[in-house]
Amino acid sequence: MINASRTFLRECEFAVFAQNLKTKIRIVLKGDYFLDMYYNKTMGKYAYTLIKENKRIIGWDNAPHHKGLDNFPHHFHTADGQTIPSKLKGNPEADVYIVIEEINKFYAITRS
Repeated sequence: MINASRTFLRECEFAVFAQNLKTKIRIVLKGDYFLDMYYNKTMGKYAYTLIKENKRIIGWDNAPHHKGLDNFPHHFHTADGQTIPSKLKGNPEADVYIVIEEINKFYAITRS
């Protein structure tokens, strides 16, 4: 996850700095947002969550509670509250590029 967080800092123009919080990495972003990045290699679990004011804005995870979705258990929680299939596969070094792309899209929409 350290490599993925370094990639995020380097590639996302909205990233300010990273904090290692033992169980996750928190990326502080512009505009009072932050991204929590969690990965447990042993259990194969991950979560990426964009947060503002203690509320999830968007997020990805592989908790097995949306069995009817394509690409189960990988799913994406949208800003409007939907849960849809995710492109993530559980590989932080590859998945981080998808997260960066979506964060950049989110900022583009919120700035307009």
